[in-house]
Amino acid sequence: MSTPKPQQTRAKLYQLPPQGSNYDTVMGRVRELRNAMTEGQRGKLASTTFQGQEEMQRVLHDAFGEFMDWNGLFTFQEAPAARLENDVIDICVDIMNGGEQGRGNLTSGGTESNFNALHAMRKWAREAKPHITEPEIVAPYSTHSTVHKTAKYLDLKVVTVPQLADLSADVEGLAKAIGPNTIGIVGSAPNWPYGTVDPIEAFGQLALKHDLWLHVDACVGGYILPFFRELGVQVPAYDFSVEGVNSISADLHKYGYAPKPCSSVLWRSQREQGYHYMPITEWACGLYLSQGFVGSRTLGPVAGIWALMHYWGKQGYLDNARRILHVKNAIIDQCQRIEGLTTWPTDGPLLMIAADGFNIELVVGGMEERGWRLLGVNNPPAIHLTLDVMEEDYLQKFLVDLKEVVDQIRCGELNSEGLLSYGGVGAVETAPKWLLSAVEIFEQQSPEK
Repeated sequence: MSTPKPQQTRAKLYQLPPQGSNYDTVMGRVRELRNAMTEGQRGKLASTTFQGQEEMQRVLHDAFGEFMDWNGLFTFQEAPAARLENDVIDICVDIMNGGEQGRGNLTSGGTESNFNALHAMRKWAREAKPHITEPEIVAPYSTHSTVHKTAKYLDLKVVTVPQLADLSADVEGLAKAIGPNTIGIVGSAPNWPYGTVDPIEAFGQLALKHDLWLHVDACVGGYILPFFRELGVQVPAYDFSVEGVNSISADLHKYGYAPKPCSSVLWRSQREQGYHYMPITEWACGLYLSQGFVGSRTLGPVAGIWALMHYWGKQGYLDNARRILHVKNAIIDQCQRIEGLTTWPTDGPLLMIAADGFNIELVVGGMEERGWRLLGVNNPPAIHLTLDVMEEDYLQKFLVDLKEVVDQIRCGELNSEGLLSYGGVGAVETAPKWLLSAVEIFEQQSPEK
């Protein structure tokens, strides 16, 4: 048994000020904190911002503001509010080739969307496969952490299959992993670590053959890959056009550009959606239903995405996709010119940069010193870029900084490593208290090495 580690000494709790301040004082402090954060254009590559394009800011913020304080739990009471939801869901279903049979729900983010999909999968399995008491899901190693998180909440076992040497999903390995307790398959479009769309058509055939539920996590690519495809990019099939797909999660607050938090979970038909809902009648006020797991929520993000969809239209999303491809191609071209840097082939808006002959974490550290906030992949090590539209001056600055940082590394002038992490702890003195506490608990519960 491991010995619990002593807790770190906590600083005195911050307290509610005894007296209030005026508007200018409070907002001055708010703006001071905001301005101290990573600049929006430099934070795009780490997916901390997607609303950096000036021409779309006003419509997003104004529409959000109109419904910011309106509770989206009660759209059944107001026809105009229901109209916002219905229009957005219909557009989402259409983009995913769901047709007249397709259905959808709006959620707070990819975590909730994946939770809802796996919950429906489990509920379906209890009806279709009642003999399974310890349900399992098979998925590639590249599957997103929220699938594992959801599985822990729902008491599902995730059987992961190692990637092939080229980091693609191993279909044969996945087939072999299917066992008597398997209830479903999870694929990604694209997966987060490597940026590639899993072979969903092959997964679909396995799902049909073994009578399994197939969920596609398209949180990253759902609202950008269709527009890449229309621009001539070869994108593997992943949506409801693929036979065997039962559900799809897709984040509207990523490449749909909705204000956060806003995602969607989509269903092949009302049959699949029926397993999603959790009607509650065991209380004093009658039937209780909600879109997803979350109850009360602001309708602001829904109003924001409704407004943007009508402001941009299809042509606007195509133009946006074209600009993202420009950014991607520019970074790939620059990496090809920098000795020791390589980019991995990806199917969508994610791009990974790896190093040959030096530690890629040094590049992360060097770029951070120049104001760029980057994420990483640990296995194998690489910089993880979430590409978005960038003003040309910032794009060129990134390309120049990248080359200069590598030059510094090669001549031994730079040895400050950055953190290759999706959600790791940086400087303890500035980290969120909840995260420090979580790490502390995790370390106490982990067996001693």
